[in-house]
Amino acid sequence: MKLYKVLKNGEIMESPVPGQYAGYKRGKIFGRLGCKSGMRMKKENRVFFHTLEDAVREGYHPCMNCRPIDEKDFENIKHLVPEKTLEEFYHRK
Repeated sequence: MKLYKVLKNGEIMESPVPGQYAGYKRGKIFGRLGCKSGMRMKKENRVFFHTLEDAVREGYHPCMNCRPIDEKDFENIKHLVPEKTLEEFYHRK
């Protein structure tokens, strides 16, 4: 059985399901599982998140290519980030 490295609460755990999002550890960017940008990265630099909240709590910001979250999603997580708008969140460095 294939196991995925899922990041939650600062810890990597193994899970039989990857979750909803994939992240790039070095750039702290997350996106959709099928994002072409994410698929090109080396496996050792890839991590998965079960939820949007998990990715945000770990300090990751959304991918500009696949744009994995919308205004509704941002409303649900904006209490977790300093940015005031979705566009500011997308352009976080």
